[in-house]
Amino acid sequence: MREVLVTGGGGFIGKKVAQELLSRGIQVRLFDLVKSNIKGVNCDYVGSILDPYKLSHVMKGCSHVIHLAAALGVNRTETNRLECLLINIQGTINVLETCVKERVEKIIFASSSEVYGEQPVQPIIEEALLNPKSNYAASKIVGEEFMKAYLETYKMKYNIVRFFNVYGEDQRDEFVVPRFVKNIVNDKHPDIYGEGDQIRCFCYVEDAARGIVDVLSSPAESEIFNIGNDSEPISMKDLASKIIKISNKNLKPQFVSYDDSDRDSHRDIIQRIPSVEKAKKELGYKPKVSLEEGLKKMIGFYEVKNNC
Repeated sequence: MREVLVTGGGGFIGKKVAQELLSRGIQVRLFDLVKSNIKGVNCDYVGSILDPYKLSHVMKGCSHVIHLAAALGVNRTETNRLECLLINIQGTINVLETCVKERVEKIIFASSSEVYGEQPVQPIIEEALLNPKSNYAASKIVGEEFMKAYLETYKMKYNIVRFFNVYGEDQRDEFVVPRFVKNIVNDKHPDIYGEGDQIRCFCYVEDAARGIVDVLSSPAESEIFNIGNDSEPISMKDLASKIIKISNKNLKPQFVSYDDSDRDSHRDIIQRIPSVEKAKKELGYKPKVSLEEGLKKMIGFYEVKNNC
C-alpha cells in the first residue's frame, strides 16, 4: 500500500480515519473543502469531488482511496435534494473515474445504515433488503451500485462500509448526540422528537475509523461490512436521561411533536440495531469505547469549549 487518499479527510470521521492510518504507518493524503491540519499529513489538499481535474492531481500516485466525502444531514439533503444527488452521485462517479485513470488498486466507499430503512428483523445483517426512506439513503444506494458497475466494467476493486450512528467530538450539532450534549451542558432541556422510543446503537468515531481502516487493510474484495457498536441499544429518551445523569444536571427531556419540528415522522426509523458479526469474524473488528465513556468524552469536550 503506497499512499491512501481520503476524500472528506477534513471532516468529522475523515480526521479520525487519517489519524488511524498514520498510527498504522500508512502514508495519507487528504482532500476536502477545508484543510484538516492534522500532524503528520504532508499532503492536505483543498477542493471538491465535483472537480475531476483537481481530483486527478490529488490522487496521482495513490494506491488506495477511502471515499468519505458526501452531503450529510437530514435538513441539507432533504431541503437541497439536487445538491445532495450532485455531490453524492456525480461526486462519487468522479472519484471512481479518477481511480480508473490513476490506476488505483482499491476504493473503500463509505455508505450508511440509512439504506436499510425500517427492518422487520433486528439486528440488521448486510444481506437485508434495502428500504431507503430519504434522499440521502437513495443517493448512497446509487453510490454502492456504481461501485459494482465499475468492478464489472473496469475491474475496479472495492469494499463498502455501512456506518451505524457514529458520534463524537467535532460532530455537527444537528446530529442527535452532539445536540443533546450541547443543550444539557448549557443547562437547556434536550428536545426529543415524538415519544422518544426510537432505538439506536451509537458508535464512537474512533471505533468507526478503526473499522474502515480494518476494511482497507483486509484482503476482502467486493464485500459490504456493517460498522457500528452492537453492544448497547438505547432509546432516544433513555439516551437523553443518560447524558443528563452523567452531566449531573437537574433537567428533563422535552418532547416535541413532529408537527412542530423540521422532522418527518414517515422518515423516522423506529429501530436500527447493527449486526457487526461479519466485521468481527472477517476483520477482527471490535468496538472498544462504551457509550458511557464516549459520552463523557463529548461532555468534557463541550465543557472545555464553553470555558474558552
